[in-house]
Amino acid sequence: MPTGSLKSSRCVSGSPESFPWPGMTGGRELLLLAVMPLLVRCQKPSVSMSPHLESIFTGDLFYLYCKDVSSGGTATWYFNNEALENKNRTLKIAPAASKNSGTYQCQIKDTKSDDFPVRVLEYVPTASLTIATGQPVMRKNSRVLLEIENETGLDSWFCKVTQEKRTWAVYLKQVDNSTTSFVFETSALIVSETIYWCVNKNETYRSNQVILRTTEKEVALEMDPFPVAAGETLTLSCLVWGTNDISNSVFYKNNSVYASVTGPNYKITKINESEGGHYKCEATYRYKAQTIEASHKYDSDVQEVLVHASPFRAVLSDSMQCSCPTCSGPTTYSYYKQNAKSWKMLGKDQRPVSSGTYHCRAVLDYMRTLPSNSVNYGTSITATVIGILVAIVGIGICVFLVIFCLYKQRKTKGDIYEEVPMRQTGDPKYETLNVARVKEGEYDTLQPETEGRKKTGGTYEALTKQDNKEVYHTLGENMASEGGDGGYEALKKEGIPKDEYETLKTKQAEGRPGALSQLEIVEEINENK
Repeated sequence: MPTGSLKSSRCVSGSPESFPWPGMTGGRELLLLAVMPLLVRCQKPSVSMSPHLESIFTGDLFYLYCKDVSSGGTATWYFNNEALENKNRTLKIAPAASKNSGTYQCQIKDTKSDDFPVRVLEYVPTASLTIATGQPVMRKNSRVLLEIENETGLDSWFCKVTQEKRTWAVYLKQVDNSTTSFVFETSALIVSETIYWCVNKNETYRSNQVILRTTEKEVALEMDPFPVAAGETLTLSCLVWGTNDISNSVFYKNNSVYASVTGPNYKITKINESEGGHYKCEATYRYKAQTIEASHKYDSDVQEVLVHASPFRAVLSDSMQCSCPTCSGPTTYSYYKQNAKSWKMLGKDQRPVSSGTYHCRAVLDYMRTLPSNSVNYGTSITATVIGILVAIVGIGICVFLVIFCLYKQRKTKGDIYEEVPMRQTGDPKYETLNVARVKEGEYDTLQPETEGRKKTGGTYEALTKQDNKEVYHTLGENMASEGGDGGYEALKKEGIPKDEYETLKTKQAEGRPGALSQLEIVEEINENK
């Protein structure tokens, strides 16, 4: 064999064209046929990532692919030099967590790839991407509306889409420097899984991912949120296209019954990483327009429920002091005030000054923490107690004023009348007049001489007349009648004894003209006493 011949026991670097075969016709062709199997066997496989992420955050989804010149076949994966059970050429990492940080290698036959480093940050991106309209699982050829929000603006931002191994850009139209949020429509969802995320021009800053899946079934299993961090609440929903009349839902985890509920929703509070797995649901439902009484019962596709470890979270004290004990590096803090169901960020370097509910985040250049705990500012226990005491005192004052006013009004009504001075003190025959029941002019005042009126008898005046008729009858009229007992009977009703009546009658018979009025008779009775 000529000098420089290849030994089958080792790999030789270089291309077939670089090997000299002087003086041999067709040497290049023969060399290619001889070397090609050896190159295929000796070429190292390589590891690639899709979607390609400059920074990997907790909760991300990505795939690692093991490639070489051959196609098909199996591969052995190594993580930190330890073999994994996965024998496919594709390694799925979802959801990413700090435990996934390290070096990855793949091996095809007896050849390993170079190390592929992965670092998962225990933070979240600075921008937020959410579903504005639609669900994480949609029917094929459907579209959803996504909303990108970045607190520092969206100038020079665009979004990326990955379907299978293909990635392309989506540019945001009509976005200026002052825009902090923007809603855009996705393309038609035609594959089983589509990943959206957004980045700035140099891809230093990015948003979280939104993963959209498709189904061809009438029933779909939905998850809110997706993915979910350990310790948070996850709601599983068994939805049916075209109706919300769902009487019963059965949820399955890894082909075993997990929960059965009335209606479409099942809530898992404080979920942990062990709750992750493959889920599906079965719905019993009716369409409102259907005429038959029987219900339908169908199941959904299997969906993977992803639960990842919680990223770092800031801490907010009662005195509105934000901190992050687990953060490393230069850190600033942003404060947010609750406005109905949303949170509005305060200005840069601005801290809470008015009462309300607040939380905060720690910000580290191109990443940030989860929101902190919520704190009610300006409504401390002391302030609450003082407010309650003030309210009690105010109510007491109001009650006192109401009682005082009622008492004063009642006393005023009771003092409407005036007591008439009695000629003889302590005489029970005199009563006070109640002005409240007597209209003006229905009686004459006492002591008429002060008014220039003629005194009619003693210190009393005759009562006024109404409708040209005297409001009383004189005893003379009764005495003029036969028997003369009419006047006696009238006085008898007032409690005057018969002998006093006879005395009066005698005085009238002695020559006093006219009939005595009732007041004059009473006066005479008193004088006789």
